[in-house]
Amino acid sequence: MATATGFGRYAGYGVGDFGLNIYWNALSLVLMFWYAEVVGLSPAVAGGIYFVGMAWDAVTDAVVASLSARTRSRFGTYRPHILFGGVALGASFCALFWIPPLEGLALIGALTLAHILFRTAYTIVAVPYSALASRLSYDSVERTTFSGVRMFFAFAGLLTVSGLWFPLVRTFGGGDDTDALGFQLAALIGAVIATVALTLCFAGTRERPPPGQGNDYPPPSLWRFIPAIRHNHALAILLGMIFLQSGAVASLLIPLSFFIEVNAPVFARKEVVMTAYASATLASIPAWTLFIRRFGKKAGWALACGLAILCGLDLAISGARVISGVPLQIIGYGAAFGAFGVLVWSFVPDTVEYGQWKTGERNEGAVFGSVLLVQKLAGGLMGLFVGFMLSEVGYDIEAATQSEATAEGIRFHIFLVPSLLLALSTLLILRLPLNRRLHARIVGQIGGQE
Repeated sequence: MATATGFGRYAGYGVGDFGLNIYWNALSLVLMFWYAEVVGLSPAVAGGIYFVGMAWDAVTDAVVASLSARTRSRFGTYRPHILFGGVALGASFCALFWIPPLEGLALIGALTLAHILFRTAYTIVAVPYSALASRLSYDSVERTTFSGVRMFFAFAGLLTVSGLWFPLVRTFGGGDDTDALGFQLAALIGAVIATVALTLCFAGTRERPPPGQGNDYPPPSLWRFIPAIRHNHALAILLGMIFLQSGAVASLLIPLSFFIEVNAPVFARKEVVMTAYASATLASIPAWTLFIRRFGKKAGWALACGLAILCGLDLAISGARVISGVPLQIIGYGAAFGAFGVLVWSFVPDTVEYGQWKTGERNEGAVFGSVLLVQKLAGGLMGLFVGFMLSEVGYDIEAATQSEATAEGIRFHIFLVPSLLLALSTLLILRLPLNRRLHARIVGQIGGQE
């Protein structure tokens, strides 16, 4: 098959993140709601299961990253994992939305095991997919374009989940938002779509040999990550930024279904509000991509954080500004958060060459594995935190309507936590040593061009 050219190169890679974000956003937007409102677990227990799954996922990233970097096949290093892991990932996703005929601790244990199995399958596909970005181009500006197109597809996945999940649940569940069969069939449809997208990604990408790359790879050990991060100053700072940013996004998305639920008399249905958020995120991607290409990644990060913080402050001071049932601050969050997908996945490959320049060792596995590790730890900790927060503010899964104090508690969380975490990440970016000029010089040196 001939290598794709032009937009096809970018779309061939980006479509894979459409599939992965069917899964990722179903977990971010729906899973806690499924555990609490459908299965009937307390919010604290639901948050605990969410955390255990994410923590397991984070730990397995290290092993999968190192193993995938050692792969040698006629399909390349990373692409085989995307193709062959996709089917298992779809099956495990369907199992995630199944209620076994158990009760009490046995039920909690079975749900936790299903979550762990899904997270393992997700890691097997997602880590090589992310690392593949470092083999598609070695130009920092072009990587911004790859990242922008990837994020367009990723947020199209978000739009798909936010707009279709609950309508599908109601279609198959007799009009009920909390019907178990409806959730299971929605999961099956999502798994089929995601598997097709990952197959198209495999077919539409080609790996380029890295500059100055030797054949020695670190063994598949979690401890290889520590020296790789310690000797890569740019990566260490970026990981801190990503941890804070991922926590900020999760602190909005995980409680969003509950925020809509407690404001049901005023807000539109869940899919309407979520679709408005996803649409704003998706629509912002081209603008953010152009801005970042023109003014740089650091300026884009600072501006996105500032816009999100302003939305949070307005929500805290003025309350939800609702038009046609949609809170405008949620749309603002979506437009601001669109920047981070472009920024993170254009920053990360640059730190691979930075580490190679500093140490003489190219360690893609450690870089991409550590990034996914901190993203998932941030999401897992936030899931745990949100579960306890919901219990603390008095969210009652049995109640037909929630109290005003509960609604105010959730609103306060959605304002405070994202704003605080993003403000801290903005301080960190001032210390990041990378820029596009330095990166171009690094690539030239390690490639033997200077």
